[in-house]
Amino acid sequence: MIGSTAVFERGHDELTALLTSEIPVAERTLMVELVAAGFIDGYAAACRSGRFGELVTWIDRTCRAHADAPGVAALFRDACTTLERYLARQRQDDALVAPLRTLDGPVRAVAAKARRLALVPNEQLDEIDAAINALLVRLDCVDPLTAEHSRAVSAWCGRLARRLSLSDTEATFVARCGMIHDIGKITTPKEILFAPRSLTDEEWAIMRSHTTAGERIVRDDERLAGFRVPIRSHHERIDGRGYPDNLHADELDLATRIVSVADSFNAMIGRRPYRAPMLPAHALEQLDANRDKQFDREIVAAMFEVVREL
Repeated sequence: MIGSTAVFERGHDELTALLTSEIPVAERTLMVELVAAGFIDGYAAACRSGRFGELVTWIDRTCRAHADAPGVAALFRDACTTLERYLARQRQDDALVAPLRTLDGPVRAVAAKARRLALVPNEQLDEIDAAINALLVRLDCVDPLTAEHSRAVSAWCGRLARRLSLSDTEATFVARCGMIHDIGKITTPKEILFAPRSLTDEEWAIMRSHTTAGERIVRDDERLAGFRVPIRSHHERIDGRGYPDNLHADELDLATRIVSVADSFNAMIGRRPYRAPMLPAHALEQLDANRDKQFDREIVAAMFEVVREL
């Protein structure tokens, strides 16, 4: 066991920002930030246990799982040297720093591996994806933060679908639902979207109308009409106290339940104008505290497993 690792807990947010700072903005997703946080925790755990090989194995597995996210491999290429410089500035004992020099070569080698995506050769975007992408472009112009959130929610939805053993077709449907669940916000006034404070009751009523606005946007497009239910209902609750229709558990389909958990989790760990991001562990605690009230307990359990595997 190597000396105290409290430095990692004290500087966790600063270190996460440092590890991701050199990654191009377009690739610096919330998923990449979560992986950076996982690397910090993994190195601290390896220092306590002395099992650094397990950390390299985790990095290899993470790069393979996220081969579609170039920011993940980019993060690991300089992770050891970035962490070493940080610890040196903090005047940490060399015993805590030295393993990074040994790890740097193996970690770079793992990050540099060529990884093949499990895609059909020459796969082309179909009409549905083209329509979804067009909506995302519109959302990105109005509110880049919500567009970023939507992409992350889509990724969480896909992972939850696989954890719940849904078919490929079902997983694709759920991921697409996550991608456009907030599309109604293109109609929300910017002074409400970007308010750096709590909203008034009247403003909340307008903000909540993004669910019905989103349904209206997609319902007349035959390519997208199938997504209207999760878009309208992703803020409904198991206990019937959600909006816009106060639906209860037996009225909520599986896709809606998945989007609800993914949306809430990502909102908690994400950036907001009025508050700092929540640590993933704390966000999971909030999901657990509200299972069977706001969230489906099975999907909350699946989210715990998804985050644990990152």
